[in-house]
Amino acid sequence: MKIEGILPVIPTPFDDGGAFDAGSFQRLLDHMLPHVDGYTLLGSTGEAPSMTTAERLEIAAAALAMTPEDKRVVVGVTHTSLADSVAIARHAAEHGAAGVLLAAPYYFPNTPGGLGDHLAELAAETDVELVFYDNPAPTATNVTADQIVEYAARIDRLNTVKLTDHALDKVAAWQAAGLRVHGGDDPILFRYLDAGVDGVMMIVPALFPEAFAETWRRHRAGDAEGALDVFSAEVLPFSHVFGIGDEIVTTKALLAEIGVFASDRVRLPLAPVDTRRRELLAQAHRICRARTDARLSGAVAANAGARG
Repeated sequence: MKIEGILPVIPTPFDDGGAFDAGSFQRLLDHMLPHVDGYTLLGSTGEAPSMTTAERLEIAAAALAMTPEDKRVVVGVTHTSLADSVAIARHAAEHGAAGVLLAAPYYFPNTPGGLGDHLAELAAETDVELVFYDNPAPTATNVTADQIVEYAARIDRLNTVKLTDHALDKVAAWQAAGLRVHGGDDPILFRYLDAGVDGVMMIVPALFPEAFAETWRRHRAGDAEGALDVFSAEVLPFSHVFGIGDEIVTTKALLAEIGVFASDRVRLPLAPVDTRRRELLAQAHRICRARTDARLSGAVAANAGARG
């Protein structure tokens, strides 16, 4: 199964005791899956770095069991321990994941050779597709386009990259080498689309799945102006209060506000947003949702007129 299309990164819902909230997770799936191709689980948005390996295995098993077979799921396996990354990747494959997402290990400095060996060993110990997560800020690791092409040449199952770096020239370079590329940073979402990415692994499609699906459809059909029109009207107002660096807490606040999540609880050291920010998020969502509803109503009316 190719790893491409709309695969939003999603937050992990917790109940008031801090445990995985399966009910909220099911509501999130109901909210987004009719409009997207799957999702990306247990990445940084999912607060995986704040979880034990046992928790990550438990959540992955529960989430994959709740997901229809026709939807692709990519499970984050980034860890400072290669052995734990291997264990999570094997578990994900056993439970039906289409692939696993792996960023450079953090804390110790990475060298090109050491990172390549890290990826190669994980691939050798598993039988699942590997998505390299080019995420320079938290990993303190910058990779070149050629570096990933070299890794892919030696690792058969490294065929996809999630690009959070803003060096968009990497998109064409990787595609020319036969790799699929996913855009990975919401603040420049439309620039990734304009660069011709094969998919997206971002938060916005989970929050506004209908609007983003239409944006994606129009852009893929060659209607960049129409895509930007939908995106600007139905997504961008929210992006102005979404925030850079606090996307996890603002996303959870909104999902709780609209009744998808029962709680906006986050793991320390994160802290929930304040009341005023919550109000702004809700206002922006109402604006975006009203515009989506108006577009959909207009389309229904136009179709009814055409049939009449």
